[in-house]
Amino acid sequence: MAAYEASMRLWPVPYESLNILSRFGNTHLVVCGPKDAPPLVLLHCFFTSLTNWAYNTADLSRNHRVYALDMMGQPSKSIPDQPIRNRAEMAEWLTSILDALGLSKTDLTGYSYGGFAAINYAIHAPDRIGKLVLLTPIGCFVRLKTQFFVRGLLTRLPGRFGMNSEMHWFFYEPNLKNEDTRRIFDLMANQMYLGVKYFRLPSTVLPVPYTDEELRGVNNPTLLLIGQQESLYDPVPATARAKKLIPNIQAELIPRASHDLPVSQPEPVNRKILEFLNAGSTSLAMQNDLEVLAKSP
Repeated sequence: MAAYEASMRLWPVPYESLNILSRFGNTHLVVCGPKDAPPLVLLHCFFTSLTNWAYNTADLSRNHRVYALDMMGQPSKSIPDQPIRNRAEMAEWLTSILDALGLSKTDLTGYSYGGFAAINYAIHAPDRIGKLVLLTPIGCFVRLKTQFFVRGLLTRLPGRFGMNSEMHWFFYEPNLKNEDTRRIFDLMANQMYLGVKYFRLPSTVLPVPYTDEELRGVNNPTLLLIGQQESLYDPVPATARAKKLIPNIQAELIPRASHDLPVSQPEPVNRKILEFLNAGSTSLAMQNDLEVLAKSP
């Protein structure tokens, strides 16, 4: 928790912490941005926490009500009561959070494993999503490299060598010369190391590529951004398969980035997300208000 709070010191805007109970446990989230702005839900990468959005929230919350979730089953402030055992339960968990927040519909952004969860939600509950943003999602379009699993085993060894090695593999090394990137790298590495050491990971949903039929069924407007130097999988066939199968998608490879894309290249990533979300869409805040009024007696 000390490592988590150290990372939250990078959070650039005022925020409110919330806790929401569901059958899966206590989900912690951070909320920021104007209360009457369109909603935007953020799902973070595997074995980290919502703190990895620190360099994105100032821009994203300027004209959106941002809900950054600590994903259930990850080493964070969310406390699981039972494991999420399959993709249907992963979607059920997110639905319970949106219901508690009173969000009948929201734009949804997922980073890495959060991107896998975001596509899963688009498959299970497409009517609850406006636009879908995927930032270097894992396991959605192509299989992860074998090296990912080997390095994962090395993180279980005593000491920090295995985790530091994996984190350096995740990041495009030249980006670490930037002071801000190095700062969040160190904080994320510390959280992940302590998470591996002290957090007992419940059974989790593995990121196995979605079938052609599943991807063809994702009809929500979708933005896919992958680092050109992505290390966990080959970004070129991943992008090609996404563009071939998802009907309404914009896909782009971002230079000078690997799996660190949103934390080391926040300016172009934030800009592209906002351009996509703001392009010709009716305010989700207005849509939610209209639906509430329609249900009123």
